[in-house]
Amino acid sequence: MKNRNILKSFTYIFSILIILNIIFPSVIAFPPDGDCKDYHKVVNIIPYYEKSASINLDGLPNEEFWTEHANENENGTLIIPLASESYGPDFFVVYLNMTFVVTDTYLYILCQWFDNSTKPNLGASIYDGLYFCWNINVPNFSAYFSTGMSTLDMGGGDVDSWDWSCLYSSPPNGSSYFCRDMCFGTYGWYSPSLETEDVEVAYTYRTNISYTLEIKRKLITNDPYDVQFDQSKIYKFNMGIMNDGNHEDHAISWTHALDLRSPESSAVIHAYNIIMILSFSAIVLVIIKGNIKYNIKKS
Repeated sequence: MKNRNILKSFTYIFSILIILNIIFPSVIAFPPDGDCKDYHKVVNIIPYYEKSASINLDGLPNEEFWTEHANENENGTLIIPLASESYGPDFFVVYLNMTFVVTDTYLYILCQWFDNSTKPNLGASIYDGLYFCWNINVPNFSAYFSTGMSTLDMGGGDVDSWDWSCLYSSPPNGSSYFCRDMCFGTYGWYSPSLETEDVEVAYTYRTNISYTLEIKRKLITNDPYDVQFDQSKIYKFNMGIMNDGNHEDHAISWTHALDLRSPESSAVIHAYNIIMILSFSAIVLVIIKGNIKYNIKKS
C-alpha cells in the first residue's frame, strides 16, 4: 500500500507540473502594461545546426531538416505566444510555431500560425503580416517600445526590422521575394534608401486557416543597418503579427534571444532531454515493479 501511495503521489505531482507548465506561462505572459522583462525572463533559443542544409524557398516546409524537428518544442523549435497590447475588447492572442536552423552561411526560420481570415481583400490599409525586431547594439533592448519605434529610452542604438506583409495585392500563394528590411535607431526610422533588402521570404496560406512563412538570410551581410550574426553570442529580438489591421492593430511577443554561442550544443541538449526521459521512465518502472512485488507478497 505504501508503494502504491508513493506511485500515486508521484503521478499526481508530475501531472500538476505538466499542467502548470502549459497554463501558467499563458496566464502571466501578457501584463496589461509595462516592460515584459519586469514579468518574466528573456527566452533563449538554441537553433539547430545543419552544416549542409539548403532550402527551396517556396513557403512549403518539405525540406528534411524542417521535418526532422517539426515535433520538438525545444531548442530551435518552440511555440511563441503573441498578444495585442491591452486587455481591451479587441484583445487577441496568436501562438506562433517557429523553427530556427543555421548553416555556416545562412539563418533559416520557419513560422506557422493559425488565421481564420487569410489574405485580406479590403484594400491596401488592411493586411496581415509578421515582423522581427533584431537588436544590433542597443544596450537595454526590450520588446517594450514606450516611445514608439525609437531606442532613446533603451540607451540608444539601432534595431534591424524585417517586415513581411500580406494584402490583396501581394504576390500569389507560394511566392518568394525579398521583404522590407529596415532599421530604426535612437530617434526613429532611418531612410529606406540607406538599406539593402537582404531578407528573402516565401509564404503559403490555407484559406482562412493558417499561414506558413519561410525566411532566409545570410548570417553576415556587411550592411551597417543589418544585424550581423557574426559572433558566438546572444541576439535579442521580438516579433509582431498583424491580423486584418493597420500599424497599431497587432500582437507582439515578449523579448527572446537567438543563442549562437554554440549551435552544435542543441544536439547535446536534445540528447540530455532523451536521457532525462529514459531516467524518469526507469524510476517509474522501478516503483511499479516494487509495487507488484509488494502485492504478490501480501497476497
